[in-house]
Amino acid sequence: MHYDLSQVKIKRTNNPSNPTTCLYLSIVIPLYNEEESVEKLLSELFEAGKQFEFAYEIILVDDGSTDRTWETIERLKKTTPQLRAIKFRRNYGQTSAMVAGFDYAKGEIIVTMDGDLQNDPSDIPMLLEKIEEGYDIVSGWRKDRKDHVFRVLPSRVANAIISSTTHIRLHDYGCSMKAYRAECVKSLKAYGEMHRFFPALASMTGARVTEVPVKHHSRKYGVSKYGFERILKVFSDIFAMNLIIRFSSNPLKGFVLCAVPFLFLTLFFGGLALLALILQWTAGKAIFFMVATALTGMAVAHLLTLGVVSELVVSTSDLSHTRMPEVTKKRIAQRA
Repeated sequence: MHYDLSQVKIKRTNNPSNPTTCLYLSIVIPLYNEEESVEKLLSELFEAGKQFEFAYEIILVDDGSTDRTWETIERLKKTTPQLRAIKFRRNYGQTSAMVAGFDYAKGEIIVTMDGDLQNDPSDIPMLLEKIEEGYDIVSGWRKDRKDHVFRVLPSRVANAIISSTTHIRLHDYGCSMKAYRAECVKSLKAYGEMHRFFPALASMTGARVTEVPVKHHSRKYGVSKYGFERILKVFSDIFAMNLIIRFSSNPLKGFVLCAVPFLFLTLFFGGLALLALILQWTAGKAIFFMVATALTGMAVAHLLTLGVVSELVVSTSDLSHTRMPEVTKKRIAQRA
């Protein structure tokens, strides 16, 4: 659905604090131990919001913070009518926080960003302009990234792998600064570190994706939540994502392809076992080849069985468990 800018402005309101107005924009921000950043973050958002001629909301998702992040949110809520918030019982990760924010969002357009002040809210109007051009997802590109080289290099490798395997060419999959049409992102099932793959997942449904350079600032408060183990998770999710994109609707095909090498090994060892018997090689060699044939044949049978089971799972389940509604502990609604 294409939004004509002149028509959209008619629907917008000059009173963004009125929660009864049809919302155009929801800004979803996951937070984890960011008590020092929250107040300044909201201040920067309000400054950017001065350009908005439409109703908007800010959704802060406290991903199980152990500091005073939630207490700060509750205090700021008293003077911030646009603010809504969710608190998780424990840390579930950025992907789960974003999915919860998507579920809670009321806007036609959803913008996501980090809560550590490295993303700049002044870039939001630029993202919305690209959405108005007809794109469904606009991804930010931290062209001049202000992170340590040991974070930047693995990220660039991961971006290259994702682009080459998913065929969605983006420079910066890991940038949280993105804008989505709500109907393109609310239906996505995600887990692990898959928030970076939302553009690739949405593209499976025909979503139009583009990328724009955005500003990036050095971290001012707290510490980075990304460690070496996070890098390993990202690369494991790249593998899982490619399986989802290529075989989610037909998993049997994927398992058949995985079984093909074992099938060739079965035929190879079976042929050697037959030759060993015909040419009267030593009995030990014939038995070895027979055992190898049996093992590789079992691998083929197991993979095909898993493929059939996966087909049954896909046909009877929407993977709704990945939505995890039970992780929500508290919610703050907009003030009437």
